[in-house]
Amino acid sequence: MTVHTKRTTLLAVASLFTLGLVGCTAPALEKPVPSPQTSSAVEDPLHIEQPKNLAAVSDPCQFLTSTQVQQLRAGSAEPGQSEWGQGACKWRNQLFEVKISPDTVQGQGLRWMAKTAGDNGNPNANVSGYPAVHYGVSGGSCGTFVGTSDKELLLVNFQTGSDGRWNPEYADPCSMADKIAGLVLENVPSA
Repeated sequence: MTVHTKRTTLLAVASLFTLGLVGCTAPALEKPVPSPQTSSAVEDPLHIEQPKNLAAVSDPCQFLTSTQVQQLRAGSAEPGQSEWGQGACKWRNQLFEVKISPDTVQGQGLRWMAKTAGDNGNPNANVSGYPAVHYGVSGGSCGTFVGTSDKELLLVNFQTGSDGRWNPEYADPCSMADKIAGLVLENVPSA
């Protein structure tokens, strides 16, 4: 008889406990009312209002025109690869080296770079109206990542050469990387 009494008591306690929990649950809420959007694409500092089509330039060595290469005194183009395995192009001489690398494959645009090296996830530079992030800034070198669409970017790495160290034009490598990135953007069609 004690076994049944213990079972009955446990069953009664469990039932009361369950009823108590059911009584504590909140009543079903009405359909939630959406709150007004506090941010829009216009307010997103990484949103590209007028995207560029990097894929339209199939040869990265064509990102700069021959006239631009002459104005920069950049030397001969050397095809290569970017850090992410996509085609890139480098111009190198005793004054400087510049490498241009499009990124149309990773699909992150400038967001990842802005989180890694930007200003709390925001761009820390602007090139011809496009958001940009400076990265790898050290004595004589700078990488400028420019968002060209919400999913693509362009990297311009600038490194001062041995004969360029005393040239005031190359004193700010980020300024040079930005200048060259701006030239590239002139040559890339809209998406």
